[in-house]
Amino acid sequence: MGPSVRSLLWFAAGALASVAGPVCGQDRMFGAGTLSGQIDVRLVSADGEAAWVDGGFGKLRSGDVTGVLPAEAALAWHPRLTDAVTATVTLAAQDGADPVVDVGEAYVSWRGAAGPADVSVRGGLFWPPVSLEHDGLLWAVPDSITPSAINSWVGEELTSVGVEATARGDLGGQGLAATAGVFGHGDTAGTLLTFRGWALHDLKASARGVMPLPPLSPYLAARQAPFTTSVLELDQRLGVYGRLEWRPRPALGLSVFGYDNDGDRTSSNADNEWAWDTRFVQLGLDWRLDGRTRLRGQVLDGETAMGFTNSALQQIWVDVGFSAAYLSVTRDWGPGALTSRLDLFRVHDRTLTALDNNDEDGHAAMIAYRWDVAPQAHLVFEGLRVVSDRPSRVLAGLSARQTQTQLQLAMRYEF
Repeated sequence: MGPSVRSLLWFAAGALASVAGPVCGQDRMFGAGTLSGQIDVRLVSADGEAAWVDGGFGKLRSGDVTGVLPAEAALAWHPRLTDAVTATVTLAAQDGADPVVDVGEAYVSWRGAAGPADVSVRGGLFWPPVSLEHDGLLWAVPDSITPSAINSWVGEELTSVGVEATARGDLGGQGLAATAGVFGHGDTAGTLLTFRGWALHDLKASARGVMPLPPLSPYLAARQAPFTTSVLELDQRLGVYGRLEWRPRPALGLSVFGYDNDGDRTSSNADNEWAWDTRFVQLGLDWRLDGRTRLRGQVLDGETAMGFTNSALQQIWVDVGFSAAYLSVTRDWGPGALTSRLDLFRVHDRTLTALDNNDEDGHAAMIAYRWDVAPQAHLVFEGLRVVSDRPSRVLAGLSARQTQTQLQLAMRYEF
């Protein structure tokens, strides 16, 4: 951990501790309401190529498999340190993760007194506020099983250690919110997106989590580890992000989010993991059309680069642009809600494609129904079909174009 990142963490700890004061009673630490959790068991039937979690190019969490899977068991602790200061620590066991059990988020939050502007600050390990889908318990997607390609990537590569401040207010009956964050330990963001491409799944990064990569080209296999660590600091530089949200009326939210991890591209560790230079801009729409229907969409465009310049060809090792978009509609129906979604995604390799081609084009369609069996028990049925074209699949003896279909039934219990 370098000086800049260490300074950030000490600043966050000191600032939050200064307002926390003494702990006010054991009931605030371990009483009712401080613990919550979720158990998720799946019946899965999927076809197609090997899953990316098994080192393949597959776009889904499961490959060619049919069976019952213990998808996730998660526990969250929410102690209240004072009236203004709270903490959140989550622990999750995820099938297919490495390690299987690990910390997901761990941060302290402070909220100021009510006034013209509602100000809050948090510091620690968390995901930045990109996703419009993860509004369920324990950073889950409540209306379906699988998040969009955009927010699957957020979950797997964008968790980091940082400090974030948000101010919310009202101006002429219109809601406004602004968020600014500074972070470290986000250097490898872009690794999975480049070498595997986009994917659609609900496996989330963790504090010590390692994600496998598919077969690399001979050129990059000698330079890049066959895995990536999601939370890692290599170049001792801080990244930044910002978000603006405008609500012209309560039912309509428009947002813009910008991210830059400021990676230096050439710092690495003994395992050959690199500090990627990754940046993107994302636009969001959250519109409650009526009391039963919700429309959501996000559009993201960015770029990432890594490595030195090839002496013979005078091109950097990796330089790709990436983009994705989705539109989803959720409609309350019967004892639950019906959701449909369309995803489009693309990766454009801009360098050394004769040696290492990371181009990709694809789309996906999803339909899901959430049945609220009881206030704490839910059944979620989901069908997902993904079509993608990726030339690097030829390295594994596969056709560049692949189609995958996945049917799932999730049995969720919340407590």
